[in-house]
Amino acid sequence: MITKRNLLCVKAKEKLDLGRILLYEPYKNILVNFKELCIDVNAKDFDPVAKVYDGLLSVPFEIKEYYEALLGVASYYHHSQGGRGKYIEKKIASSFETCSLDIALSKLPFWLEYPSLHKKKGIFTQKGLSSKEKKILRTIEWDWLGDRDVSTDVGSIIQAEKTMVLAELKNRVDTGGTAGRREIWTSEKFGIFVEYLKSNKKLFRKNDKEFSLAELLDNFGIKNFEIYIGVLFDKGDNPATIQSDKTNGFYSSSKQGFEYLQSLTKQSSTMKIINEDPENLQMELNLSYSSLKVKIGALYGNDITLKLFRKNFPVSDLLLLKYDDIWLSQLIAIDERAILLKHKNNYMSIVLDLLKRDKDLRTKYDDLIDSEGAENELEAIVNYLLNKHPNLFVGRLLPVGKKKAEYLADVIQVLCATEA
Repeated sequence: MITKRNLLCVKAKEKLDLGRILLYEPYKNILVNFKELCIDVNAKDFDPVAKVYDGLLSVPFEIKEYYEALLGVASYYHHSQGGRGKYIEKKIASSFETCSLDIALSKLPFWLEYPSLHKKKGIFTQKGLSSKEKKILRTIEWDWLGDRDVSTDVGSIIQAEKTMVLAELKNRVDTGGTAGRREIWTSEKFGIFVEYLKSNKKLFRKNDKEFSLAELLDNFGIKNFEIYIGVLFDKGDNPATIQSDKTNGFYSSSKQGFEYLQSLTKQSSTMKIINEDPENLQMELNLSYSSLKVKIGALYGNDITLKLFRKNFPVSDLLLLKYDDIWLSQLIAIDERAILLKHKNNYMSIVLDLLKRDKDLRTKYDDLIDSEGAENELEAIVNYLLNKHPNLFVGRLLPVGKKKAEYLADVIQVLCATEA
């Protein structure tokens, strides 16, 4: 009995949509390194101090290799999660054509003039740009005149409503702590926008003409400017609500920050609050020198995507890409490395060696990859290996409690995911 796993990295990359590509690259990198841990004894070493501190010199003999493998695999995994931090922001940006991420105030002209290029750079970084695109980035005609730049996680331009929406995101109601939540509202984020709108200071220059923030937006036909803090989930991975923030989050810190912005606005001669809802942390402003309408507030759960996209998009859908690559490869890597450390051999090493020596096996392996891990092709290769080479897949190389065919199938699937 074997189990076909739902692996992303065995799929053909060129067929994947953008949301899956965001996971594909970091997943693939992790799996490739796990493979090395499975087949190379020297892929992970511990210095003398680490051996003492981590207990490698005192662990019971019978579990020494397993414990060392566990430490080695876990250590690599926790140092290889560079793609995780911006995943939600990238997933949101990829879900709507005019949505982008890493919106720096100083780069607003670039975003407004080249929205697709700005989005591409945000998702794939500068490494993903062509030489022509990099040249556009280097030679942008707009100068930044401001003294304090500020950026937000994601933003969207809704042309039909002549609206720009910016959102600073928190994954959960308890993310960031009280200080982190308060800073978003005050001098670190939203307060900077309010100060610039209050002063109407010139922030941008193109050729000899200078523009304040309101003037820049007007120049590009933007009549409404909205800034929000968005809290995506509660502590149970459900869409956040203001009530869950009050109960398990940092609503009180948001309230303090909101009141700071209210006070800042009320002291201004150029800004006027025309609508406010202090309990739900919402306010709408008018400017004396411009027709620009400004909204500042807090959003929770599905209201975040509703404001960004102007359409219903459940934030829970951001978590729907559920694949087996990471948990399966990590567990297989721990078992295979423990066996490698103990016996200097394991199932993955045997399969890789046979692939060098057996043309028929290479054909079946290629068929399995071409089928993106189809169950019938997986069964065929497992049966072939166990029937033709039963003396190689011995019981001493099998983890305790595992069944040979099922475990071998998992090893092969992880191997395919690294090489597809």
